[in-house]
Amino acid sequence: MERHDEQDPVVFDLVEGNRDAAPGSDGDASDGPPARRRLRLPRLSRRTWLVAASVVAAVVVAMVAADLVRDHRRAELMRTSPAGVASLDGPPEEIWTLPFDFPPQGGQDAFVDQQLVTMDGLLVLLPGSAQSYTVDASSGAAGPEPAGFEDVVAIDPGSGEIVWRVPLDERSQCGPSGYDGSASTDVLVCVHGPDDARDVLTIAPDGSTRSRAADLADGEQIFPGPDGMAVRVTRTGDETEDVVCRPTGVCTPSVLTDGRDVLVIAEDAATGAERWASTVAFTPVHTINCQRIDPGTGDAGPVVDTDHVTVRSGAETVVLDGCGISATLSLPGVRLDLAVRTDPSSSPWVNELEPGRYTLQGDATNSVVVDEFGQIVRTLDGFVRIPATSPDAPDDLWFVFSGSHGFEAMRKDGTVAWTDRLSQSVLLAARDVVVVNRSGRVAGLDRATGVRLWSWGSEEVSGLSSYRTLTDGEIVALEYRPRQRTGGGLLVALDLSTGEQLWDVPMTGMALAVDGHIVEMTTDGLTGLG
Repeated sequence: MERHDEQDPVVFDLVEGNRDAAPGSDGDASDGPPARRRLRLPRLSRRTWLVAASVVAAVVVAMVAADLVRDHRRAELMRTSPAGVASLDGPPEEIWTLPFDFPPQGGQDAFVDQQLVTMDGLLVLLPGSAQSYTVDASSGAAGPEPAGFEDVVAIDPGSGEIVWRVPLDERSQCGPSGYDGSASTDVLVCVHGPDDARDVLTIAPDGSTRSRAADLADGEQIFPGPDGMAVRVTRTGDETEDVVCRPTGVCTPSVLTDGRDVLVIAEDAATGAERWASTVAFTPVHTINCQRIDPGTGDAGPVVDTDHVTVRSGAETVVLDGCGISATLSLPGVRLDLAVRTDPSSSPWVNELEPGRYTLQGDATNSVVVDEFGQIVRTLDGFVRIPATSPDAPDDLWFVFSGSHGFEAMRKDGTVAWTDRLSQSVLLAARDVVVVNRSGRVAGLDRATGVRLWSWGSEEVSGLSSYRTLTDGEIVALEYRPRQRTGGGLLVALDLSTGEQLWDVPMTGMALAVDGHIVEMTTDGLTGLG
């Protein structure tokens, strides 16, 4: 007999009749309802079953592999953001601790003014500054007590290992830097040493350094700047009139109408080559704004320093502040504050919006967006608040607030995508959701339409303030801190799609996201969470 090949087409037989009919009946009883048709499944060979199982297994493996690749890419993307964490699937647990070289003297109630910056995935902390003062009973002089690390210290956020240390001399200043981990740089610039022998030091991400003498002229100061710059400032012009102040703080004259301008020179920190120079003119100022109190003298009276000037650096700005001096310059050395400055005695707030873009707020009703050359790009009825942003979110919206009436989600071309009049702040701009604060509750809004998708609130955060926001692209973690700075906080994780609370953990310090890891900064030091 010819063997039927297993690969021939499979034939289906439709059998009519009552499925419950007794054996041997023909199932065609005319006095009953019409017989139902029953599908007789074919008998599949073992080879066919194996092929089918292999196909299913291959599909499952492919889906799992695709998920793993997508999760890996998402985690790698999150490492690039000061708000990004590789994974928030479960509550983080302590995996390492690193104490400060100098813990503060005030215990858990102490305040740690720790500046930091990220460099190539490392958390770099600057030397601790004075946080408290002890008074000598015999002289009355107050002596500063530093808190933090003694040197510039680079830490691996995944292991807590100190990768490198760079010691600095007295009166050290480094930049650019910040307090929330948002500042990042390829070159950290430090100036240090006594007034008559200041040095300029550059530090690379691997800890290698390059140093040179500042060679300051008489009356000249030097400060760290952004983009590998050092910034020199010098008062120019004739000396000003003497100011006399009483111990009560009342000074004569009460208004300084004449003062000295400031010459600003930006140079390459490593080589000293000049990049640009600018002169900032003196503007009349109330004498009280030029007063300073030196805690090291023990003198309770104020000191008027008409030549006082300081420089601080942002990621892309150089900010000057001093007696009769207020200016913000961009990386090319352009005065940004002059774009909208109509009153010489009033300087607008300048905030870095995005690379090459800045917002200037001259009053409480409107602001402008300018480029790095001070050219006005757009005028806004309100002011832009810059929220924490997930790195996978599109860069298409500005959140423009106006008084206490919520905000507009504005496209870069000036058109309004949608309006929200119920929220006080934007906590996170994510890929598909905008997370907002609504009178203590948290809401998720559709990024495209502004429609509310979910709302969350809990008694656990009553009396706490929302302080910082982290995300892994699928989950948002909200850090709540005590309003009075004492007591413990809470880190709460919500599903970005539904608002469901997934977990919460207590926090005693400030949460930072560094290279996809969570680092908690407490009064005692650092704790790695994972």
